Amino acid sequence: MSATFEEHDGRHRWTLHDHRVTQLVVELGAVRLVTWTLDASLDIRLGTAFTLRQADGLDRPTDPDEPEQLAPLLTLVGRWAETISVSADAELVVAFSDGTVLTAHPDPRYEAWQVQGGGALEGLAYVARPGGGAPW
Repeated sequence: MSATFEEHDGRHRWTLHDHRVTQLVVELGAVRLVTWTLDASLDIRLGTAFTLRQADGLDRPTDPDEPEQLAPLLTLVGRWAETISVSADAELVVAFSDGTVLTAHPDPRYEAWQVQGGGALEGLAYVARPGGGAPW
């Protein structure tokens, strides 16, 4: 098993087991973080601005439309993704092994983020649609 699932008060929480970030993909207007294990994969795509709280406690507003702001994400390559939390109002929180936390919120006009699992995580799928609402 590569993850365990809990649901509490309108929030889904996935505790990941052995999911190391293996790819950071910078696209035009988006960024993707990909994890991989022998039996599962996870793809987190961010298409609008989000916040990266680094291990030192500094919050860095990060916008995929401004590629120079994506440099701090390089530190996540090789780190373990530990938890993914998704709320009914489409807030995404991803916590990493070094204490870094990525937080994304819905956008009124664009698909802000999506999470897609593969292999053993095939059922893990969320999309923050324009305007918000439950992403499941």
